Amino acid sequence: MHHFSDNLGLATDLLLHAETGLVESRDDYIVVRTPDAPEYFFGNMLVLHRRPAGIDLKRLEHDFAQLIGTPPLITHRTFAWPESADSVGSLDAFVEQGYNAIVCRVLAAHSDDVRPVAKNSLVKVRPFAVHQDWDDWSRMQLAEMSCPADVTSQRYIAHQQMAYRRLIHRGLGNWWGAFINDEQVGSLGLFFLNGVGRFQSVITGKLHRNRNVCKSLMSEVIKLTAAQSDRLVVVADETYHAGAIYEAMGFQQQGRVGSLYQVRRDGAAC
Repeated sequence: MHHFSDNLGLATDLLLHAETGLVESRDDYIVVRTPDAPEYFFGNMLVLHRRPAGIDLKRLEHDFAQLIGTPPLITHRTFAWPESADSVGSLDAFVEQGYNAIVCRVLAAHSDDVRPVAKNSLVKVRPFAVHQDWDDWSRMQLAEMSCPADVTSQRYIAHQQMAYRRLIHRGLGNWWGAFINDEQVGSLGLFFLNGVGRFQSVITGKLHRNRNVCKSLMSEVIKLTAAQSDRLVVVADETYHAGAIYEAMGFQQQGRVGSLYQVRRDGAAC
């Protein structure tokens, strides 16, 4: 885990990208590409060593075109970096050019530090076992997207499912579902890389939120996989409430990850 070893969010992201795509170190960047999924914004990106400044905008866009690609194949630009306490500079110049700025919290815990939390006694937790589990997963993931009927959205979800199933087939982790009366009401991935367990795409169906489904699912999965990793890592958008759930379970902030992405064609902001 030599890339960003002091930021477990970026480090585990890059380990996963190396398993499902291509990761290459360049002088100024780490180049992440997923050739079979050009619409995967965060699978085709430049990882920077620090937060960019407005003066970097044109250089970054030029280098992205050279190293990642341009339309019609690549219709976005994405940059990510480790946010630090001394990160300075405004992202306004990027936002003014149509970029979306996101900062995520990196939360980590040792499995024996996870605290008991309120659970939903109706929730049963098990790994995905049949094709229907993945069909239901796809529907739930697409329902969270602003344009679920868009072919680009559907291709992206199909690619993600294929990539995750390959990781599972290779013994790197599993996808777990929360079920109430055999209906899938939530799910998450947990993959183990260099002794670290990294959660992926923790989700609860819209009709079952605020019912301790997520807490029940995470608690049970952590208990069932406790022997497989020294540390557990989850990354959550700072603007969402999920971080508070993870902190209530005993996760503590370990770092932050910043990112910018821009969609480069009309009507594809979704």
